[in-house]
Amino acid sequence: MRGERLKPFVEWLAERQGSAADIAELHQALCRLLNGLGYGLWKSGLLLETLDPEYSGGRTIWSREGTEELELTLNLHSRDLSEQYARSPLKVIDETGHTLRARLDGSVQSLPLFEELRAEGATDYMIVPLAFIDRRRSAGLSFTTDTPGGFTDEDVRELEIISALFSATLEVRLLRHIAINLLETYVGPQAGASILDGSIKRGDGGRMRAVIWYSDLRNFTRLTETMETGELLELLNEYFDLVGSAAIRRGGEVVQHIGDAIMIYFTVPDGSTDAQVTAGVLDAVADTLAGLDAANAARRARGAVEIKCGIGLDIGQVTHGNVGSLRRLSFNVVGPAVNRAARIETLTKALGTPMLMSADFARTTGRPWLSAGWHALKGVPDPVEIARLP
Repeated sequence: MRGERLKPFVEWLAERQGSAADIAELHQALCRLLNGLGYGLWKSGLLLETLDPEYSGGRTIWSREGTEELELTLNLHSRDLSEQYARSPLKVIDETGHTLRARLDGSVQSLPLFEELRAEGATDYMIVPLAFIDRRRSAGLSFTTDTPGGFTDEDVRELEIISALFSATLEVRLLRHIAINLLETYVGPQAGASILDGSIKRGDGGRMRAVIWYSDLRNFTRLTETMETGELLELLNEYFDLVGSAAIRRGGEVVQHIGDAIMIYFTVPDGSTDAQVTAGVLDAVADTLAGLDAANAARRARGAVEIKCGIGLDIGQVTHGNVGSLRRLSFNVVGPAVNRAARIETLTKALGTPMLMSADFARTTGRPWLSAGWHALKGVPDPVEIARLP
């Protein structure tokens, strides 16, 4: 009885419960196992919709010839995949909730994929909707063979059972993937990892030495009164993306967006020197200002409002952790360096420069700097020497 092929699959699946293998690795290993059990697979595709601000979903592909996509290939939200989806087998199973099978050695449904596979020598195709608890997102597992006569009816029944059993393992990993991505999106990689590690109570946190970057848009109040909502949000998002991306590339982590302001911290790890971090911060500032110049040239060309901002930098010991009410927490960073960075940023407009830093920060960089004088900062007991780049 060929149903005996299911037993080694179940044993294989049981051995992988709790393993560190990711979605793509599991899919590739499954296909190799199934071919070893005699299912005659030529190709297989795992198609998953995810929940991510940048990507709509992805796929991993296996083929017997070894041309495998070993990582989940993601589709950007910006790509218009509506027509491709409308003419795909995935749309059919999304609508019906049932397996779609196409014998490719005869007449088939008029779907581009079927024509392509038949031209390449495939004889049979099937795609199974995965039995996820969350049915709001597309999920399918396809199998293609080039065996003469295609899949047997028993092959099809067993592959449906295998897909149903495999789906629970996949969904656990997909949900973890989604959870990690969303935590990184909303609180940042370091804070997200801390939350997953169990730092979830109000007051959980600690002390660290860090650079604080505080940036604020110029004339934001006037912009809110004069710009259309869509234009204002587009400007904010472009500004936040330019600043945040430049900082993240140099090891920064965005703490929060506060109206038109953005606060970022750069941890000075144990065993590292201040200079190893602060020089990178100055490079991130240079990247930001160059990016703003390019963005503003494009904005001027289309008659859009330019993006103007100020940046304040300081370094010191800060406290990081969970603050808020019992059921609504947020990750935050507080301390004298946070207050000083915010106050230093307010001086940039008065002194006519896009970036200022404390002299304490400037001394750590190993880069040339000029004193911009001693200034009284609101909430800071003693005057602070302010520095600028030459």
